[in-house]
Amino acid sequence: MTSFVNQQALQDRRRALRDTTAIGGLASSLQCELHAALDVPVPDGKSRLTRHGGRCVRCTVLLDFDPRQPFRHACPNCHETYTDHVHHQWWLMNAHLWTAEQCTRAAALALLLDDDRAARRADEILRAYTDRYAAWPNRDNALGPTRPFFSTYLESIWLLHLATALELRITAAGQLDHGADAALERLVLPSARLIASFNEGRSNRQVWHCAALFAASSVLDDRSMRNTAADSLRSLLRDGLHADGSWYEGENYHLFAHRGLLSAVTLAEQNGVELPKELLSRFEAGFTAPFRTMLPDGTFPSRRDSQYGIALRQYRTADWAECGFARRDTPELRAALASMYADWPDAGTTGRWNSTADAERNQPGVRLTRADCGWRALLLARPQLPPLANAVPRSELLDGQGLAVFRREAGRCWVGLDYGDPGDGHGHPDRLNLVIATRDARLLDDVGTGSYTSPTLAWYRSSLAHNAPMVNGENQGAGWGTLRAHDEHGDIGWASASFVDPTSGVRFTRSVVVATDHVVDEVTWSSPSEVFVDIPMQAQYADTDSRPMPNWVPFAPGTSQDSALVAPVMLDVPDARLMQLQLRPLPSPTLRAPLDALPAFSCAVFTAGPAILWRAGTIGPPAGEPHGLVSLRQRGESGRSVRIICWPGVSADVVSGDRVLSVEMDDGSLWRHRADESGWHAERVGANGRSETFALAGFRSTAPAPNTPRATEPATGAGRNVLVGELSCDLGPTHYRMTEESWRDAGEPSAHVRAVHAGSEIRIAIDVVLGRAPTFAPAVASNPLDNELADVNSDGVQLHWRSPLTNAWNSVIAVPDGAGVRLAAAEGARDELTARWEPARAGYSMHLTVPWPQPDRPFCFDCIVNERPAARERRRGQLVLSGAAGATAYLRGARQSPDRAICLVFDPTQS
Repeated sequence: MTSFVNQQALQDRRRALRDTTAIGGLASSLQCELHAALDVPVPDGKSRLTRHGGRCVRCTVLLDFDPRQPFRHACPNCHETYTDHVHHQWWLMNAHLWTAEQCTRAAALALLLDDDRAARRADEILRAYTDRYAAWPNRDNALGPTRPFFSTYLESIWLLHLATALELRITAAGQLDHGADAALERLVLPSARLIASFNEGRSNRQVWHCAALFAASSVLDDRSMRNTAADSLRSLLRDGLHADGSWYEGENYHLFAHRGLLSAVTLAEQNGVELPKELLSRFEAGFTAPFRTMLPDGTFPSRRDSQYGIALRQYRTADWAECGFARRDTPELRAALASMYADWPDAGTTGRWNSTADAERNQPGVRLTRADCGWRALLLARPQLPPLANAVPRSELLDGQGLAVFRREAGRCWVGLDYGDPGDGHGHPDRLNLVIATRDARLLDDVGTGSYTSPTLAWYRSSLAHNAPMVNGENQGAGWGTLRAHDEHGDIGWASASFVDPTSGVRFTRSVVVATDHVVDEVTWSSPSEVFVDIPMQAQYADTDSRPMPNWVPFAPGTSQDSALVAPVMLDVPDARLMQLQLRPLPSPTLRAPLDALPAFSCAVFTAGPAILWRAGTIGPPAGEPHGLVSLRQRGESGRSVRIICWPGVSADVVSGDRVLSVEMDDGSLWRHRADESGWHAERVGANGRSETFALAGFRSTAPAPNTPRATEPATGAGRNVLVGELSCDLGPTHYRMTEESWRDAGEPSAHVRAVHAGSEIRIAIDVVLGRAPTFAPAVASNPLDNELADVNSDGVQLHWRSPLTNAWNSVIAVPDGAGVRLAAAEGARDELTARWEPARAGYSMHLTVPWPQPDRPFCFDCIVNERPAARERRRGQLVLSGAAGATAYLRGARQSPDRAICLVFDPTQS
């Protein structure tokens, strides 16, 4: 049998580890840590996802995980201790993952070091999970079927470790004994089958499903399962990784997904699966991709759904980079490892002792050595490293990802224009987002994402929370941007990119010019109709005595995120004008300085035509202090604005002329900037009068932006258009979106939907047959499980329709509540809808009425019946009028895409 390495490699590794300095003493380091925790019991019970479980209510950060403390959980920030049962249920998730990783470490150490105590520990864990697995219910999960967890990908990580450990134990024994045979039959096989039933396409979670299936197929010697995993892996390498090696969802998910790809690719190769050379080249390029975009303070950009301020120097990142270097020696990886093992920052706790396998629990960056790596490096890393050479960070262009990074002052200053891949479900509406950072501060920041179960997620995933253009106060639609030009000559470079917002049709072009001491940021836009456009900047406005900005007045911005804004005020700019602002940055997450202790930086804002400058307090980084934003608003069918931003400590006077901007620096030098069809032209005149000119071009092809691969969900059942003014449709198995149970196992729920146009309204009747008594959840102030509307977890009806009054897409849940109906709006307004209900045998009937005074307009809508029996706390499934299309009900919330709408076209003469 083989696992991550073949028999010969295992023997070679055993011999190499006789030298206790091999891999920097990693084997003895892991052994000491393992022996210190041999007495920790194997956890028992199914974990549970709730809104507050595992998080400090005050600080919102994850509570510390201690495998010895199942019922006491401390906040690392404020040190409050929590004992509530919901925190124990979250602790169980961490404990299962920690124990599975302990099992893999123990099995590896037992084989490589002939460690009997480690062997007994691995066998104990495998025996306990073999006995308990079937007892945990596959029910009430948040994302996919699973028994020990609430999401399938967590079970995949868990199974990857346990199957790897089992194979190492079989290899050590040289035979399949009774205990191993039981583990195969009662643990590995049923878990693998459950995981294989939930394919998530090109999601980062599918990477772990794939790796788990490879590990299971190896120990089971199951060719069919191996072929399934191989097909999935090829698809993930092709569609998940760009040609530049970057994972499409950004750096944080790159690190998570690429660790899974490391396991999957290694297992595939050991099991004789051939992978195309071009895809392997992408995979190997992925080991350096995150280092190419690293910020000056040693953290990764918080793009997409990344957590904020993730430090480079973490043990799992070093472990992963070591494995990449063992595969391919490159100057880039030598430099990355040199940076990982530098003699700064200070030494500290790496977090390896309480690691929860590959489910990330990020720690502050600390000084690392090879002895801090993990079990993968123990199996795969080179016994000795060659001399490592650090390198000065340089500017980068990640063509596939769509990110241009400019570095100045030997990497101490960083500017990034994010224009390309929107990132799908973990993406943000932030095309043409601009981030500017120094080693100590973030001038224009991206604060990533907070808790997925908190309502603040809506803020972090909004366009307004980024430095990206937005239209009419609404989030951008999902789409790619296109690079127009990229060029760099020594002290100056530029990137110019375009993005067409698919929601509004507005076309934006952002051109960013980065010099040694300042940044020029120009945004132009055009629209097919009159709109208002905001260009927000995530920075705190700072009044100064020398340049006060009077006449700020209260302001209602009218954005989708107004509830997250504090005391918004505005300044009217009646004509084209240059405004000199002082802004205060956010501190670097590694610095943690008070906001008012950071030096302000100057920002000159020029607008071509009338505008509004407005500012407000906003939500800051997760668990950080609130901060502010300043936004420029223009109205019309086109517009142009320019920002000139200087590094902190640098001041300049800016003069705008006829398409020429003059920037006079405080050292006496002068820059003149001008753009035309041939590119960007700059002239620098030194204090000594010596002149230097720069012509930046680098124009790219104007090929359309690529479309993100995604599964399509064609509507079925009712049809797109019904011309008789009436719809009548029976909903059954082809309309059922399941969670863990199939339509048949759910009792074959059904419904009949009828929609008619009567006078000035649409009347919709839904007769629901459940085969059981309905479960109508009581009204609650907030959902205790997650950030969705609580009524998604009740028997009830969702109606989604496009309003004839506002053209907005409305999503409303209707749940019987006593004699009346409770209405909750997920999108749009509920005021246009009226409802009544009546009981029926083994079900109920819901009657919905929507005002429709315009019979010449089609009624575009969809209807969904939520189904939840009393024994569950989350819904079991949904009957969808437009068809299930093979999708599941997980993560749907109360949302349904307008792309799925069924449009009824009425004959006005028959109304």
